[in-house]
Amino acid sequence: MTRDAASPAVNIGTILLEPSRWANPKRATYRVADWVGRFRDAGFDGMELWEYHADGFAAGALPVAVYNAYCGFDDASAGARSHALECVRALGAQGVKFNVGGDAARRDEYARHLREWVAALPAGCRPLCECHGGTIVETPEAARGFMDAADIDCGIIVHAFTDTEDRLRAWLDLFESAVELVHVQLRDAGQFLRLDEAPDLARPRIDILRDAGFRGAYTLEFTKGTSTERDNPEALWREAVADLAFLREHG
Repeated sequence: MTRDAASPAVNIGTILLEPSRWANPKRATYRVADWVGRFRDAGFDGMELWEYHADGFAAGALPVAVYNAYCGFDDASAGARSHALECVRALGAQGVKFNVGGDAARRDEYARHLREWVAALPAGCRPLCECHGGTIVETPEAARGFMDAADIDCGIIVHAFTDTEDRLRAWLDLFESAVELVHVQLRDAGQFLRLDEAPDLARPRIDILRDAGFRGAYTLEFTKGTSTERDNPEALWREAVADLAFLREHG
C-alpha cells in the first residue's frame, strides 16, 4: 500500500495495540520491535512511539515520527522532562508530543518550563502540542492565547474525527499550517469505530483538512475493538490496517 507524494503521511500509534494503555500504573505488554516489520510492510510511514514502549527500543527500519511524551511542565516534573529529552535524542525522533497541565493558576509556570524544554530539543525535532480536554489549551482560542503569550513555536495536534466540524475549522483558522498532526480515533455512543464504518462522518473531516491545505500527518491512535473483549494487539492490528486503507483512499 503506497502513498501519493502529495497526501499526508500516516503513522501507527503504538498505543493503539497496547491493551494496558490505561492501566494504573501504565505499562507495556508487547514489544514494539517485534512489530516494526509489520508496520513497514503494511505501508505505514512511521510510528508514534508511546513513552512506555521506549525502554529497550532502538530506532531502525521505520522512523520514530513522533515520541509520545507524558512529562509535566510544573516545577516538580523536571526529571520527567529530562528523561523525555534523553529518549527523543536516543531515538532520533522527528517530533515529540506533549501536553500542558490543567491548572490555570500555573499558566506562567507551564510556559516557563515549556520554553526551556523546547529550546533543549535536538535540531530537527518538532514539538507538537496535543490540545487535550482537561488542559489549559483544550480550545483553539485558549491554545492560541497561551502559545502567543508564552512565545512558543510548536505544531498543533487535533482530534479531527471527534471534534465537531466547526471546532476543527476553528483550529485550522487560528493555527493554519501549524496544525501538523491529526490523532485518529472515531467514536459513536462511546464505542470506537473504524473509519469505514462511519464514512459520512469521516470523509467531511478529511475534506475540511484538505481544503485548508493540511500537509501534516495522521497518527492512528485508537480503533475499533479498543476497550472491548477484542482489545488485544492482533485484533486491533486488523482494524488499524483497514483505517490505514481508508486514509490512503480518501486522505
